[in-house]
Amino acid sequence: MTDSKAQIAARIKEAREWKGLTQVHMAQQLRVARQTYLDLETGKTEPKVRLLSEISEITERPLTWFVYGDEGISILEGEYKDEIDRLLKSFSCLPHSARNVILQQSINLAGFMAEYTKALTHKEK
Repeated sequence: MTDSKAQIAARIKEAREWKGLTQVHMAQQLRVARQTYLDLETGKTEPKVRLLSEISEITERPLTWFVYGDEGISILEGEYKDEIDRLLKSFSCLPHSARNVILQQSINLAGFMAEYTKALTHKEK
């Protein structure tokens, strides 16, 4: 389950401090104003996928860690790591409107496949 905005903000700050970087440095690397970056760390604003992906690269923390905490690390270290990395890289390059469409279609398809698989499994019993 996704953690709250405040927990994501705390992880952004934790990752920056863990890497030994200043807020000014992070803002410069992300090409945003220092106040904009500060708003991310305090939870005043939520980062977009692209920005969170860049923070992940700069701080060398897994992207899913920011959203799911330590549970996200185990997801990335699992058997789907390469597929998830490819998907996130492609997804982060898309404009916001396209990400919304793809995300909704993916959720619909995954739901359909889960129900279909469940029905097949139930039918076989």
